[in-house]
Amino acid sequence: MILLAAASWVVATAGEPLAGVEIGGFAQVEYLQRQISQDELSDGTREPLNEDGFGIRHARLRVGRDWDTVGFFSVTEFSGRDHVVRPIGLDIHAQVPGRDGAPSPLRGTVGLFPVPFGFESYGETSDDRFFGERAHFTYAFVPGRFDLGAALSGHLWAIDWIVAVQNGEPLDSGPYAYVDPNKGKDVAARVTLSGALAGGLEAAAGTSVITGRGFSAGTGPTKDSFEWQDLNEDGRVLLSELVPLPASAGRPSDSFDRWGLGGDLHVSGELPTLGTLRVYGEVAVGVNLDRAVAPADPVLLGRDQRSLGWLVALTQDLTRHATVGVRYDQYDPNRDALELYDGITVVTRRRFQTVTAGVAANHWMTEDAWARFLVEYAHEKNSLGRDARGRPAPIDNDTLRLRVQVAR
Repeated sequence: MILLAAASWVVATAGEPLAGVEIGGFAQVEYLQRQISQDELSDGTREPLNEDGFGIRHARLRVGRDWDTVGFFSVTEFSGRDHVVRPIGLDIHAQVPGRDGAPSPLRGTVGLFPVPFGFESYGETSDDRFFGERAHFTYAFVPGRFDLGAALSGHLWAIDWIVAVQNGEPLDSGPYAYVDPNKGKDVAARVTLSGALAGGLEAAAGTSVITGRGFSAGTGPTKDSFEWQDLNEDGRVLLSELVPLPASAGRPSDSFDRWGLGGDLHVSGELPTLGTLRVYGEVAVGVNLDRAVAPADPVLLGRDQRSLGWLVALTQDLTRHATVGVRYDQYDPNRDALELYDGITVVTRRRFQTVTAGVAANHWMTEDAWARFLVEYAHEKNSLGRDARGRPAPIDNDTLRLRVQVAR
């Protein structure tokens, strides 16, 4: 909140040039307990395997300004999982003004903005979402939410639509954030229909599609070399224990096709005395679209990687001062995975299954500034694990989350 106060002071004292600039943002500090935490370091990266402790999940500053026909909006991440300062949103837009304050019927946007695929990814921000984290398949398909590109969007009657052309490398998808390693661009589109139903209910239905070209990094050429294998384990190098490794020309980089299709449905209504009840669900399928959980690379795999994810959720306000919610999500990152069982190759179904339940207390300082304290427990089954003998085995990774958030 110190960042928000400083930015607000700058705007207040800068006079006419900054008049109308909107300042906002949020900060989240949390305590986690994860079942898989260990007091050890990773063999490969030497990073700590312990995740029990306090941390800053997000600290973001939002600055924006809209005139009648043009505007800008920026989001800066000051701290997070990677402890870095980076721009995660920066768009410049031109628009046709809507009548009497209505949304613009046509807007053009360039810059760094959310990928329009899926509700949890595109329709919810990290401070508005009740649950502590997005579902596995949402994060797998669009890790980091934001990507560089250009878009056309608009509002007509009860329909909101957007079509975007972006690099195809969302911010958390790997080493190529803010750049694009291949010429192929992702094209994503989303259409949402919303309106009132009978009995005071509100509903919204959305569909999303994305297609593009993924990148499979090649390998560099190598020289002739050798390795030593201590076959008799005597610690001495023998000529018979030297294994030649011939030079290799390497493998050139390649690109591959990927696409995804998703749909979501939301129904909400007011319950007497209590508040708003929300019920919603989402489903998405992808081919070679996973970019974070089980990254797809059909060039190395030798075939397409088909993925399927879905969720159902319910939240209930208990007046404006508290909210409870429960969500079930499931993600199958590779529906055609093959395993060898008793000498027979079979297709396996190894997936993530998570039940998340939480309760939050809300405190409103003003109409647009509020604080939340979230207590959440997630029961996760990950069937992609292995036991000590290398056989497939489930991994339970239950998580207790205590989070404090202040937002404006």
